[in-house]
Amino acid sequence: MTHYLTRAELDRQAPEHALGPLLDPKDRDLALDAHRRLVWTMFPDRDAKRDFLWRSDGRGKFLVLSAQKPQDKGLRLFKPFESKQFAPDLAVGDQLSFILRANATRDRRSVPNEETVPGTNRRPRKNRRVDIVMHAMREQELRVGVASLDSRAARRINAAEDAALTWISDQGKRRGFSIDGIVVEDYRVRRLKRSGGKDATLGVLDLRGLLTVSEPDVFTNALLTGFGRAKAFGCGLMLVRRA
Repeated sequence: MTHYLTRAELDRQAPEHALGPLLDPKDRDLALDAHRRLVWTMFPDRDAKRDFLWRSDGRGKFLVLSAQKPQDKGLRLFKPFESKQFAPDLAVGDQLSFILRANATRDRRSVPNEETVPGTNRRPRKNRRVDIVMHAMREQELRVGVASLDSRAARRINAAEDAALTWISDQGKRRGFSIDGIVVEDYRVRRLKRSGGKDATLGVLDLRGLLTVSEPDVFTNALLTGFGRAKAFGCGLMLVRRA
């Protein structure tokens, strides 16, 4: 199936730009949901299953990888889209540089000594996945004690570097590539507002690195389906180029 990679930028000159504070809030937590809704406007069939990945590049700019070519029918929210077909021609041994924004989690069932549902071997459904960075920090605190550790900011970036390398390497084993090196450019926690309920939190990793393709078809499919969770909120899109 043909896919499209599209660059989209909000049109600051359009009359609809008066909606700018709602479409592109300065508050980054509010922007998560606003951008999710904004990208959906590119695909008029609201009843369709989401078949696209996206990321915000800031300043009202977005990259979208989709099975359908985006449209801006009559809304005039964006400048004309710049779309091209996405059909990477990859071979075994190709080395690629990549960037990836991911909500990386691990299965809590693989964590020893976690509480189970009484009378069963199951963990509570709502607790089955944990953010890899927050979990790594908690494990470190239990292992050596908080008093002997560096500042929380330093611990967070150290935990992010170790946990991210393990996570993306595991992704590669299943999805047709091996990691040659990564850099954690950022890790932050975003808060999703929920009306009438407790806010949810989302850990977001920005990774940059090098990989080698081992299974071209498997890896191409992974690029189309994305990595990690929270894909509706701008995570999961890996962008690659030849190294």
